[in-house]
Amino acid sequence: MKSLKITVAFGFAIAIIAALASESLAFPPFVAKSRKFGAKDCTFCHVEPEGGPPWNDRGKWLIAEKERRGAEAVDVEWLAEYKAGVQDKKPVEVPKADDKQAAPPAATQPGKPDPKTFDDYVGEYELPIFTLVITHEGDKLFGQPAGDSKEELIPESDGTFSVTNVGAKLKFVRDDKGKVIELQINLHGQEIKGKKTK
Repeated sequence: MKSLKITVAFGFAIAIIAALASESLAFPPFVAKSRKFGAKDCTFCHVEPEGGPPWNDRGKWLIAEKERRGAEAVDVEWLAEYKAGVQDKKPVEVPKADDKQAAPPAATQPGKPDPKTFDDYVGEYELPIFTLVITHEGDKLFGQPAGDSKEELIPESDGTFSVTNVGAKLKFVRDDKGKVIELQINLHGQEIKGKKTK
């Protein structure tokens, strides 16, 4: 599945580079956009030179901003507002146990995917640079990029699946009739979507 990480990262990089045609062809593409804020390499926001978690303070701030803004992905332009060593000290409001809005109704809460629903996910998903085949064997779900090894998709309590060896999270999207139509992969904060084709 290591090659899945490389392939997904490469595919995502190609998409970003195409969108940023006026930028230099630096890899990863965020470095090119963040140079104006002082970035020289991935360690501007990440602890490791190859990127990914863990993040340094600047990277943690960007992740927090993504959540605060309700954005689907980090926008490097937010760095214009970043001040080193200054963090938002606002207390996080935690609902009280007796608060009527403390939790959504049980029917709307996400939960660990039930193996009985795994057949709904089986099929082929066309991602930007490769096809991912999802299979169901026993009570387990597997993902296999074309020409690569098969890896187990581990169900999580939030309704997603994780691929632990590459740090990816997968979410299957249903239409209004309940049919699975799309796969969303979150890899190190970047989202990649793939339509179900079979």
